[in-house]
Amino acid sequence: MFPDSLVNSPLFGIGLTVILYAFSEIFVDRLSLRILPPFVPACVGIIAVIVLAPNVSYEKYASGAEFINFLLGPATIALALPLYKNRLIIKEKAAALVGGVTLATIIAIVVVYFSAKSLGASEQVLLSLIPKSVTTPIAIDIAKTIGGIPALTTAAVIFTGILGATFNHKLLQLFGIKNDIAAGLAIGASSHGLGTSACASVSPVQLAIGGVAIALTGITTSIFAPILLPILKSIW
Repeated sequence: MFPDSLVNSPLFGIGLTVILYAFSEIFVDRLSLRILPPFVPACVGIIAVIVLAPNVSYEKYASGAEFINFLLGPATIALALPLYKNRLIIKEKAAALVGGVTLATIIAIVVVYFSAKSLGASEQVLLSLIPKSVTTPIAIDIAKTIGGIPALTTAAVIFTGILGATFNHKLLQLFGIKNDIAAGLAIGASSHGLGTSACASVSPVQLAIGGVAIALTGITTSIFAPILLPILKSIW
């Protein structure tokens, strides 16, 4: 499907990602699919190319696309700007933010544990799903610490982020939640960076609070997962 000279070039992964994302933006805009973030159909397109194109492997795609992963670092640091601009609000609501994220973390761990148990998941799969709402680098470390499978955790984190970016604002609208602080806290605590990225086009306050929630969720999950798991195992 693709010339070997193109596939073997490091620019192939970058080019494919950028082109498919651009087409996805046009696709979403033309069909007025506001509920669907452009990166969702772009991800589907990339997976389709890797699976269907006979001379394209994940390794060849990743050799160039890894540069985009590298940009996640600077993109995350860029969240510091809305944090700085909204620092007074964050300082004023610090207790509510910490308390809200702590409660959300405990509920998330308990719900994932009992849901996975009731569906017959093995212990290792269950442990891999516990950090699903945490940003990927921290989630991988948590999974290693509690005995999960890092690769499965990564997949769960990505899936959670895609669901969050696609449905979070619709669910908040459905339940009549209009407060930017509450919305940003809920989105950041439940669907990390991917979900929070959807806040950029809605409200700078949501984006800032979501950024705080991402960091706090990583910290609280790291603390509470090892503490709660023995208690939950004693119950079931």
